[in-house]
Amino acid sequence: MELGQTKDLIVLTADPQMRGTVAVLLAERRPSLGLPDLTFDVRAHPNRDPGCRTASASALNPLRRDYQKAIVIFDLHGSGAGNLAASELEVQVEQQLVTSGWSPDDVAAVVIEPELEAWLFGVSWSHMQAAVRWSQSQPLREWLESREFLQPGGVKPPDPKAAFQALLDLQRVRRSGRLLADLARQVSLNHCHDRAFRKLRSTLHRWFPTG
Repeated sequence: MELGQTKDLIVLTADPQMRGTVAVLLAERRPSLGLPDLTFDVRAHPNRDPGCRTASASALNPLRRDYQKAIVIFDLHGSGAGNLAASELEVQVEQQLVTSGWSPDDVAAVVIEPELEAWLFGVSWSHMQAAVRWSQSQPLREWLESREFLQPGGVKPPDPKAAFQALLDLQRVRRSGRLLADLARQVSLNHCHDRAFRKLRSTLHRWFPTG
């Protein structure tokens, strides 16, 4: 970036694995998201979800002159938000950013309920099986149903993080940024109905229209 030139977007995430997932979406899935080319950076808060909830403003305020827009993304579970709903928490974080000096039109908070794995289960079952190196005779979906991680006929597990970790533990696969990034390359973006993902997508479309 040349001196005095600003980038389009800074994204603050809760951890390096989420950072990698978001970076893949913005760098490799822009056509599927319906976005133009963007200049962006993605960073992880050192204090993870609670840090994003309480200290996004202090992390992003020094960067106001370097970026046009800012998004904060973190999980509801683990953020220490108590009984606050995800949408209420988003308003709270956005207000903190505005108070620190950002324009209201230039910031957004996206709180994933319950956590990032809710997005990752948007891949096909065959892609999920490949990602976790599924080697069981029972199909992965049937295994999740038999262990009550997934309701019969359900689309996604109610507790996606626990379900995903159970798959990894069974297959002795380590949860890594590379694994999540691979799933982000395969997830069906056009059919993802998660509230937080819809907010992320609509915010990006509003800020960066094509054509």
